[in-house]
Amino acid sequence: MSNNPKILVFENTYKLTNYLLKLWIDVAKDAIQKRDCFTVALSGGRSPVEFYVRLSNFQDFDVWQKTHFFMVDERFVSPDHRDSNIAMVRDNLLNYVGIPQLNIHHIKTHQKDVKASAADYAEELKTFFNLQAGQWPVFDLMLLGIGDDGHTASLFPGSSGTDEIRRITVPVSHDHLRNERISLTLPVINNTRQVVFLVTGDTKADVIQQLIDEKADLPANRVMPNNGTLTFLLDRGSAKKLKDLERYSRQEDNISLFVL
Repeated sequence: MSNNPKILVFENTYKLTNYLLKLWIDVAKDAIQKRDCFTVALSGGRSPVEFYVRLSNFQDFDVWQKTHFFMVDERFVSPDHRDSNIAMVRDNLLNYVGIPQLNIHHIKTHQKDVKASAADYAEELKTFFNLQAGQWPVFDLMLLGIGDDGHTASLFPGSSGTDEIRRITVPVSHDHLRNERISLTLPVINNTRQVVFLVTGDTKADVIQQLIDEKADLPANRVMPNNGTLTFLLDRGSAKKLKDLERYSRQEDNISLFVL
C-alpha cells in the first residue's frame, strides 16, 4: 500500500457517493482543462452501482464529449452477459450520458480465447495512449474495488498476474473463478494519477482491517501509485473493525449537500 493513502470513512453510502461525485467532476474538469481529455478506468461489482446511477444524472455535454472510458478488468463473457462488467456500467451509467460510442473502450471478448482478448486490449491501450516501448498508460482516474480475499481488479492472491511487471494486461484463469478474466496489471494501476478504492458493506470489514491495520501482503496492498494519489472511500460497515475508525471518519456538511 502507498505510504500515505487517504482513508475516509463515511456515515453511509449516500455521503460517500457525494464525495466521489465531487472528486470525479473536479478531476474530469481539471484533466480536460490541462490535456483536453479525461481518461478513466472503471470496475464492476456491486459497490459502485449507486455511484454510477447518480453519476448518470450529471449532464455536462462538454465533459462527456471529452471523457474516455476504459475497463479495469472484465470477465471473458459476451458484452450482454449478466456477469459482464461493461454491461453493468452501460446499464447504470453509459446509456444515460452523452458520451460518444468511440469513447467507450471496453475489453472485447469475442476473441478466440482469453489470451487473445488480453492482447487485443493491450494493443488498444498502446494505440490510444501512443505508447513507446517500456511506457505505461497514464489514466487520470481509476476506480477499484476490493474482494473479500484482498484481490483488486482481477489480480488474486497467488496469481502470477499480480507479479507481472512487463505486460499492460494479463489473462486470468483460476479454478475458483466461474469465468476467465482479463485485467490491467499493477504497473498500469500504479501509473494512474488518482486511484480510488470504493469499498462498502459489513462483509468487507475483515479484509479492510487486514489491509489497513495489519498491512497484509494482499494484491490490494500492492497498489502504490508512483506519482499519484491513493484514496480509500469506506462506509461504516466496511470500516467497522479499524482501530482508528474515528480518525478516518468524514464529516463535511458541504459534501453532503452535493446532490446529483
